[in-house]
Amino acid sequence: MRINKLVEIIFNEAYEVYDKNDVCMEILDYGLENKKLLYIDYKGEENQEIVNYILDYEFENGLELANEEELEYLEDFDYTELPEKIKEVNKIIKKNNYGLFSYPTFSDFYALFLSELKNKEELLKSDICINSTDERVPLEAKTIQYY
Repeated sequence: MRINKLVEIIFNEAYEVYDKNDVCMEILDYGLENKKLLYIDYKGEENQEIVNYILDYEFENGLELANEEELEYLEDFDYTELPEKIKEVNKIIKKNNYGLFSYPTFSDFYALFLSELKNKEELLKSDICINSTDERVPLEAKTIQYY
């Protein structure tokens, strides 16, 4: 898949990548600047960042991914590593054909984004950081994950 198509899926809008040598950083920078991505430490979040991200996404896109009771459950969900919480989010929002995907970074932070599950196959087979020269990042961590 062309990188611009992949980025369009991640951001849910057209976006053209300019720096072909550092695609990961460009996507991360743009996503954070425009609040299209959520950037969270592997060990946890502060102030229910995931729930707030879901609420912002729902408002921006005029849809409901989870009801109030489900969001309260997610706020209280106790976990030790971020993928555990992502799994819980996906159990809830899957019924609305959405998923919370993680995007690899060069640190112990995850970049997260919401996308329709119809995009899941394309997202999971992408090598989004294929242009990265950072050898500290293992190859398996350079792909988009769905927990």
